[in-house]
Amino acid sequence: METALPQAANRGAALLKEEFGPVSRMLGARYFDGVRFPPESENELRALHGRGFVVHVMRTTAWINFLYLAWAMVRRDLPPIRAVVNLRPWFTRPFNRTLQHGSFVERFTEARQRGGSGLIFLKKTALMSASGKDIENNPFPTLVAMARKADRPIFLVPELFVWEKRPARLKPGIMDIVFGSPEAPGFLHSLLAFFRNYRRAQFRIGEPIDLRRFIDENPQDSDEVIARKVRSSLHHHLARETRAVFGPPAKPAERLIEETLRDRQLHKAMDAHAAATGRRPESVYREARRNLEAIAARPSPTALAFAAPLLDWVLQRIYDGIEVDEAGLHRALKAAGRAPIVLCPSHKSHVDYLVLSWVLWNRGYAVPLVAAGANLSFFPLGAFLRRCGAFFLRRSFKGDPIYSETFQAYVRKLVHDGVHQEFFPEGGRSRTGKLLLPKLGMFTWQVEAVLGGARNDLIFVPVSIDYEKVVESGSYSKELAGGEKKPEDLKALLSTPKVLTAQYGRIHLTFDEPLSLVELMKSRGIGSGQPVTDEQKKGLVRALGNRVMYGISKVSTVTPHALASAALLAHRRRGITQRELTDRITLLRRIAEQERTPLSKTLENAPSDPETMGAIRDALLSFRSDEMIRTQQARGEVIYQPEDERRAELSFYKNTLMNLVASRSLVANALLAGGTSDSYELVKARALFLSRLFKVEFIYQVGLTFDTIFAETVERMERMGLVLYTGSTLQLAPEPHARPAVEFLADLMRDYLEAYLLAAMTLKDVAEGTASDRKMFVKLALETGRAEFHAGRIGAAESLAKTTLENAVAYLLDQRYLVEDDKKLKLGPAATDASARTLLVDEVRRYLLRP
Repeated sequence: METALPQAANRGAALLKEEFGPVSRMLGARYFDGVRFPPESENELRALHGRGFVVHVMRTTAWINFLYLAWAMVRRDLPPIRAVVNLRPWFTRPFNRTLQHGSFVERFTEARQRGGSGLIFLKKTALMSASGKDIENNPFPTLVAMARKADRPIFLVPELFVWEKRPARLKPGIMDIVFGSPEAPGFLHSLLAFFRNYRRAQFRIGEPIDLRRFIDENPQDSDEVIARKVRSSLHHHLARETRAVFGPPAKPAERLIEETLRDRQLHKAMDAHAAATGRRPESVYREARRNLEAIAARPSPTALAFAAPLLDWVLQRIYDGIEVDEAGLHRALKAAGRAPIVLCPSHKSHVDYLVLSWVLWNRGYAVPLVAAGANLSFFPLGAFLRRCGAFFLRRSFKGDPIYSETFQAYVRKLVHDGVHQEFFPEGGRSRTGKLLLPKLGMFTWQVEAVLGGARNDLIFVPVSIDYEKVVESGSYSKELAGGEKKPEDLKALLSTPKVLTAQYGRIHLTFDEPLSLVELMKSRGIGSGQPVTDEQKKGLVRALGNRVMYGISKVSTVTPHALASAALLAHRRRGITQRELTDRITLLRRIAEQERTPLSKTLENAPSDPETMGAIRDALLSFRSDEMIRTQQARGEVIYQPEDERRAELSFYKNTLMNLVASRSLVANALLAGGTSDSYELVKARALFLSRLFKVEFIYQVGLTFDTIFAETVERMERMGLVLYTGSTLQLAPEPHARPAVEFLADLMRDYLEAYLLAAMTLKDVAEGTASDRKMFVKLALETGRAEFHAGRIGAAESLAKTTLENAVAYLLDQRYLVEDDKKLKLGPAATDASARTLLVDEVRRYLLRP
């Protein structure tokens, strides 16, 4: 298919001369070739034409739609339009070659005999009508009768040519009535709108209808009845496609707030709160309204139109480009025809708030409403973001039940209205570069809205946003070292010009398979409309959050910077040679290929050798120019040395691929802790300990047991020639490359092991009463880490990371080494004995001290 498409394009270029005159060809090349026509849609149309006769169906008459479709079919060597229904005559050549008169039988029969296709417009524009009017002559009974007799199927394909940016209004304005609305544009409206927006136009196809199958499924119906059902189905398909692009009809923010305040569940909560606190209901109602005013988005097409070119300039200034997974985006927004979508991107930078909306806007799609932290609502940025579709939520709702109920009511309203949404499942930005475990608040409210009947289904789309370099990497490393997070304010906003002088490589945007909430419910035995227990709901929310995060990890892009930093940091000596670096990068690329993980396009055909021109060399040069690494030359070899004080910043990029290698690193550490050979069951037991130790650090495939993951990982490492599994023994493979490769995989986890070792060592401070709460515990662990690092007892400066130590505290609490009472830490039952604390320290240390 990949080789057939260019050949079809070449044939199409020759056919254009037959179908279009020179002026039409010039205008078509200028305005039509840039319209987004997904390869998946082209392949689907080609397959349908190969099986039968295709009739394209569009919603409302527009001469520009006909011209584009005529051009697009010929350009792609697809059957040209040879019959059309409900189109006024025109003077251009494509119209002259298309039958517009005569009976429907004559038109479609001749179109089929000439190897062409048909086109039907369901409505035609009408003066003083904002929605158009149905066609008076109905071709569908004729097509049904033809399908009964035809030897090949007849396919009706609902299609949408999107060149209008503005969604429909609930109440049409005077301009819509006179000149036509986006759904039913008049001649002047369509002309002006197309030339304003053609660069962002797109072509979409809906679910095709096989007329013969439709007839077989309704054997008792007459041709007239089947025709009505088919036409209704086409209207439904086109309405779904339109809503997938534009979302629901736009409502003013004030109306949305008023409707939210009428939410029954919210009223019940407000009345209960008023009764419990003795407050007047009117006072509670005013509080809820104030909350909604602070929460609600106020999307404005004008603000978006202003922001788009400004953002375009900024992104082009500081980034080398945005690589978009077009097939994944097409798949995700195809699913939006079935139900509203909830985009769930990873969160590594403030730029995340902008990237996805900018990409969707430039492709002609509605911009989703984005859940943003209330810390970004400061003046003047907050008002601008609100007009670009942001709605704001506080970090914590504790102690404010009215705010909690108000926010949940707002989410229910968005779900009920079918508004496309976007939120970051990790909650906040990842300071380490590694994906975080999901925060389940937003997932809970979305699920509760569907369970409460606000909508039949929601489609969740995991999205990975990956950077070769992040704007905030310097501030992240300071925070990880123990510095306090700085709040976003006007000063931070005004410091943006400093960013505009730097270069940050490429952004990568990839999409996992859309996930239907209803399908997930069915897989867990929860039927739609059936009562759900609290335990079932909690399990469903956890499964949804974990599945979304696994989806993000599965499509995270491996960048040159990630490969280079991982190879540099997972090294126990002072520096690493060019040859060793090449071997390590080659190994990581093999693993990515084995796992079918996306690689940056800059890595295609690029060498792994850091001294050969290509993406790896460019990444290392950028690290060197940022003074993160230095190079030495000795005896003809280039040696790369990370700067100790910049290792934490470098580790951000290494951590972006840790979920790719985590299971192999666990196995490598478990094997090497026992030497080069050991019992399979003992190695598995050690890997299980590490898996539990790093329970909150890494993301594994949902639905698989540890035994399955371990067995599959061993099998993959065996295929790569790294280990041998013979009988009951697991050992290093005899090949020369096996030991250094396995040691490298093990050392990718060294900074995590050292951080958890520091946490285990700090248990003695709790016993002595000096580590009284979590904050003090982490502070003392960092101090212990600095002492251990300068004494040479630990080797990875990046192990002194506040976030990792906070995760280690969560592990110690989970395993009852620590207990927390009123935010005060005490030794738990697993660590009251000093020997138990020593045993934990020794158990972690053994993976760092190899035999």
